[in-house]
Amino acid sequence: MSYCKASAVVEASPETIWETCFAPMRWESWDHNLLQLTNTSGPCQNGTTTTFLQKNGNTNFHFTLSNVNPHRTLNFSGVALGRTIKAEGKIVILPIDNVYTKIDYSFELSGSVGFVVAILRKRDVVEGTEDGLKNMVRLAEEAQERQIVNMN
Repeated sequence: MSYCKASAVVEASPETIWETCFAPMRWESWDHNLLQLTNTSGPCQNGTTTTFLQKNGNTNFHFTLSNVNPHRTLNFSGVALGRTIKAEGKIVILPIDNVYTKIDYSFELSGSVGFVVAILRKRDVVEGTEDGLKNMVRLAEEAQERQIVNMN
């Protein structure tokens, strides 16, 4: 198993983070490993299924969303290669005050093949998680800034 957890403080509201990074179901905007999401069964809610098409074209993951609480939490768990690779991601969005919000993002690979991939590509898992979080921060802060400019 390969597990990575990263956290960041964002100068954006939980609503802005959610509406920018998760609700549109265009996660390739923050996950640099994704080409796109396909076969998405619905909006960002419990039970929605989707396929993550990887940029490398080697492995596509079939994910199901759970623990979806808009502006607060989201889990995605899925499988690839005949269920030999399992993946799970968790997002927790915690308001700090009226300006700042904390995002916790964790991701892990497991399964009979996933275990081997996790060992051989641990650095990629860590960098992918950390870079994904950095992109969430950038996108949310840009969106928050646009909202402030539009209000003035």
